[in-house]
Amino acid sequence: MDAIAITQSKLDKVLLSHGVTSHHLRRVEVDYIERDGRRIKANKDEYVVFRLISNPPRRYGDGKPLTDRAYVDVNYYYSYEKTDSRYKDVRARIKAIIKEFLSDSKIRLANGESDIYDLDNPYRGINVEFLFIGVFDNGG
Repeated sequence: MDAIAITQSKLDKVLLSHGVTSHHLRRVEVDYIERDGRRIKANKDEYVVFRLISNPPRRYGDGKPLTDRAYVDVNYYYSYEKTDSRYKDVRARIKAIIKEFLSDSKIRLANGESDIYDLDNPYRGINVEFLFIGVFDNGG
């Protein structure tokens, strides 16, 4: 599995049951999420966008992968003030995301939580950055 697929899988595991969608590079809007035979109403006030920032993989002389290093930037957006009672749920989900990623021995926390600068839309955000170290199947 490649770093994008691993990231998507980990975010889905933590977020989908709360109706929060995540996607690589862009927001995906849906009305409902089908999960484990249940239909969950999508949370329109929160979403996650992540992006992969990687270095070229290092390879042995025989062309086999030695190691890949990839940074994954995870941005969690929410549409209300920090004083809103729902903000505690955002904080809990951020903690759960970090815990899920760090449960994998190939992943480290590169940069802890930080606020995302104010956007020109109604959303605010929290950023977390992870470092993947290992050999990934990138299909190549």
